[in-house]
Amino acid sequence: MVDDNAILRVIFNNMIKSFPDFPLEVNLFENALDALDYFENKKQQLDITPEIIFVDINMPFMTGWEMMDKLEHYGSDFLSQMNIFIISSSTSRSDQEQIAHYPFIDGYLLKPIDKIKLYELIRNLNPGI
Repeated sequence: MVDDNAILRVIFNNMIKSFPDFPLEVNLFENALDALDYFENKKQQLDITPEIIFVDINMPFMTGWEMMDKLEHYGSDFLSQMNIFIISSSTSRSDQEQIAHYPFIDGYLLKPIDKIKLYELIRNLNPGI
């Protein structure tokens, strides 16, 4: 999860750690720059493991959309290993339509994140487990 809201990161971490079906590892980033460093290291180590990424739109230093622009340069082999979701409290139609510019984004979730919907999303992305 990439979000500048510390309280939301704690809540999200607790929801992920409480996922009942199987253990999940969570990485929390306060900003897009830290998250991009993490993915750059994974890319260089050829550690392309399936990831689910939740990215806030409005963050300091770099917005979620700017992060998507950077990730786009990583290439389809890397991005195909990920499921990327934008998370935002924005109900703006233009924010939701912005996803069309990034075919590798899998969805848009409104804050606050609903635990039941989050668990359902994780289960749908991991049907064989």
